Amino acid sequence: MISNLQKAYVIHSRPYKETSLIVTFLTEKKGKITAVAKGAKRKNSRLSGNLEPFQSLNIDFRGKSDLKSLVLAEPSEVFEDFCGSENLYSAFYINELINYLIAQADETVEIFDLYKKCIANLKKNNSIEKTLRNFELDILCVLGYQINFQSDYDNNEQIINGCNYKYSPQSGFMKSKNGYDGKMLNEINKREFSKDSLRVCKEINRSTINYYFEELNIKSRIFFK
Repeated sequence: MISNLQKAYVIHSRPYKETSLIVTFLTEKKGKITAVAKGAKRKNSRLSGNLEPFQSLNIDFRGKSDLKSLVLAEPSEVFEDFCGSENLYSAFYINELINYLIAQADETVEIFDLYKKCIANLKKNNSIEKTLRNFELDILCVLGYQINFQSDYDNNEQIINGCNYKYSPQSGFMKSKNGYDGKMLNEINKREFSKDSLRVCKEINRSTINYYFEELNIKSRIFFK
């Protein structure tokens, strides 16, 4: 019998029948997969208590269809808690991004590594806004929606400090009387964030995500109004 043993994180779970769960994982080798965890809600189940979000797991599963059957889920390292509620809410936001943006069985090790790094940073109370903005920029890039902060769309000329630029997800930045100061865009491009450029980056990332994935309903955003 072929083993699919690998590292994974729980991204989402929901009840299934009386004693089971349907769990979506982000895995190291197979991308996003969904599996039935039979009997996981029973207290004496070997899966009970192991299917919590943000815990690094070793999992194994069987099946050729989109819905797998989970046969193993155990912690691969000691769980480190979040230092604050905002950090935790931010991590749930990241889980929802993964759940909605990543296609089933999208085998990208880079996505797993980005996620693992992001969750670790959030647990350590690193700058929350900086961590979230970096993750959004990186995940858009991996998915093929990289934002060009280096040059304008009309002339392919370098973004200039002091000039204003309007932004549209389908084309990019164009010089305008109103818009974002080029200084903010250059800071974002270099990932040298100031308070103002973090705010600008949040607006640009959100408009890009909404444009390409307009049917998203990311509930965790209610914490970041």
